[in-house]
Amino acid sequence: MLQTNDWCLIYSVGSGTCQWAAQMAKIQGYKVIGTCSQSKAAAVKQVGACDELIVLKEVEGMSYSDYGSVDIVGKVMDITNQKGVKCILDGVGKSTVDISLGCLAQRGLYVSFGNASGAVPAFPVLRLNAKSAFVTRPKLKDYVQDAEELMGRWGDIMEWVSGGMLKVSVDCVFDLEDVKEGHVYLESGKSKGKILYKI
Repeated sequence: MLQTNDWCLIYSVGSGTCQWAAQMAKIQGYKVIGTCSQSKAAAVKQVGACDELIVLKEVEGMSYSDYGSVDIVGKVMDITNQKGVKCILDGVGKSTVDISLGCLAQRGLYVSFGNASGAVPAFPVLRLNAKSAFVTRPKLKDYVQDAEELMGRWGDIMEWVSGGMLKVSVDCVFDLEDVKEGHVYLESGKSKGKILYKI
């Protein structure tokens, strides 16, 4: 489906998961458009995984991105010469589903894997018809079905990390007895990388 130099859109590249996703997309040869909030833009630029970065305002009083603060569809179409992106990785959910469908290229793939803003509401599949688009909701278990597949994926990640291609941004470390505080911090949307627990 995806070819080298195809454009991808990855939301929330300021988070630990999507920082890695953006870097992995670059390793595979794709061009990456990322989104992040203003408070995370400097950290995202330091990692350097995005070819283009759409910086969003934050919801007042929160550290979450305001996905209505910027015309994401317009910016994506400008960046891609009105073609759209071939793949979208969306861990946000409810706030971004309509934006995502608007950003897709012909035969694009919309990967919804998270619910940070709430679950993606049901929508008629006929909406995919305009672009012959694909949508999927993957879960990890289907991509590591046995030990061989798990170790293969683990091997790729370790090779990328040891080779300096995949950077691990650790935001903070909590003691295991402070697990509640760690979850509160994670749910606040303030993290700028991985959150670790010391055992």
